[in-house]
Amino acid sequence: SAAFLLAGAGSAIPVGAAERVVVYSSNQQAQNDMMAEAFEKATGIKCEMVRAGTGVLVKKIIAEKNRPLGDVALGLGKSVLINNLDLWEAYKVKDFSAYPAEYKDPNGMWIGKIVHLMVFMYHTKLLTPAQAPKAWADFLDPRWQNKVAFCNPSNAASSYTQLTAMLSLWGDNEAGWKKAETFLKNALITEQSANVYTSVANGEVPAGITMEYAAYRYKKGGGPVEIVNPAEGAVAYAEGLAVIKGTPNRENARKFMDWATGLEARKLVLSQFLRRPAREDVDFATLAPGMLPLSKINMLKNYDEDYWIKKQPEVLKKVRDILLRVK
Repeated sequence: SAAFLLAGAGSAIPVGAAERVVVYSSNQQAQNDMMAEAFEKATGIKCEMVRAGTGVLVKKIIAEKNRPLGDVALGLGKSVLINNLDLWEAYKVKDFSAYPAEYKDPNGMWIGKIVHLMVFMYHTKLLTPAQAPKAWADFLDPRWQNKVAFCNPSNAASSYTQLTAMLSLWGDNEAGWKKAETFLKNALITEQSANVYTSVANGEVPAGITMEYAAYRYKKGGGPVEIVNPAEGAVAYAEGLAVIKGTPNRENARKFMDWATGLEARKLVLSQFLRRPAREDVDFATLAPGMLPLSKINMLKNYDEDYWIKKQPEVLKKVRDILLRVK
């Protein structure tokens, strides 16, 4: 009977369930905890973080498509957000205009809250500034054999961006791929992006190609590491968030989106986790001394992110073939 159905449905929903938001996040646990606590304090809405790697989260969202259990997907790279548009629903955050066009979907399907800059990191007790890598092309030199850590691009959006930066310089053609093969042969391949910066910081490997915030954290903490922006130009990719299509807590999902992209949340994440905000109205000098605004960094001019997003399956297949051959 209808009455029985209503009673059954009602009993499955815990008291106060409306005042919560479930966020699927690929960010590190410490950052999730900090964000959940700060959001709860700001809004009174309980924030439940479900942490997993990007690939696992996307599979979970697809599996739950007919009955979504999550409200917001957080910490996904721009390529993942673009390649899975059918999983999100449009919402333009309050501060939509504070974000540059390349870091958001024009219709509000997703927004990039932080920008990951790709840098070289080296251990100052193992390399002098003169010996340190200066340019992407340096890693083609045989002296870097097993001396530069690089994550398998199949496992991390950041290393996919790093590899395609090199291919943008060298050409997506036979000659360019020949150089990419030389690089992959020289590189010490890790299976997780975190292994790159930890192995350099621990002095297990002299240099690595990594994300700015990770290297910066060690430097700020007084570790024997130094950061180099590539001479030919750096590349960056946005990491962001989206409302999951069919969200069970739509109002709260939108409140979380507004809060997470707001100025206070970005300042908090920058000061505590050194994650570079995508919005440009943030004062770096006081919150992250030594971190330059993007306008002051030489960026790779011809890096066509949309091209590489489309080519991802093809590029990754080539990389797998090369790694089987050279490793």
